[in-house]
Amino acid sequence: MEENKITVVQALDERDLLVRKIKGKIQKAQLIDLVRPKAAVTWLKRRSRTAFVTEAQSSLQQIQDLIARYDLLNTAIALSNATTYLETSRGRMTISGAIALRNRLRGRGPFGELTDFEGMLAQQMEKNFRELTELQRKKNEALRREKSAQKKGDSGAEIILLQSAGRMEKEAEALRTEKAGKEKNTELLRIFDPLHTRKMAEEIIERREALLAELETKIKISNATTYVAIGRGGECAFSPIEEDR
Repeated sequence: MEENKITVVQALDERDLLVRKIKGKIQKAQLIDLVRPKAAVTWLKRRSRTAFVTEAQSSLQQIQDLIARYDLLNTAIALSNATTYLETSRGRMTISGAIALRNRLRGRGPFGELTDFEGMLAQQMEKNFRELTELQRKKNEALRREKSAQKKGDSGAEIILLQSAGRMEKEAEALRTEKAGKEKNTELLRIFDPLHTRKMAEEIIERREALLAELETKIKISNATTYVAIGRGGECAFSPIEEDR
């Protein structure tokens, strides 16, 4: 069985070209015509019946051959991806694993953007910070207004009146405690961000982009230097060919 060796890049390029080529031939295919019972030629294409059959069969065979070639390339690429390994910052993985990880990070896997976990986490961190910062601003404005009103209206006259009226000291003490509680509740709120989420969100995105760039580069290099053997004529087996390095 005769085989030819091409790089994965060449196989990918040919496969992509075949998609458009097969689609074009299918759309142009005319495998049926009209004919009058006693006419020597077909009504639409004006071919003899024998010539029309020959052309239709040839057109169908070309399409089927192109589909078979596409399947050969697709199988060879898939096998190569499953048996070729990369060393990455995430550890050793196959090309298939690297492609799956790359697609997940891009939000282009089977679940789309739902698997861009890093992006979602960073967005949630930013959202938390914005929401809590706005809540802090609103609450502190209200607390400032409340504190200002208390200073104007509370001079401690009630305590003095209680004491001068001879009421029990514990009633005065209770009022002092209530007043202290109100003053404590007017303390301004601060952002409590022990994880430094804004900085962490930036780092998460930076690490994701760095990993994407690493995977993209290593996949391209591997595809350009890894060969696949594709049989010609009939069905065949496929096996990646390691380049001498």
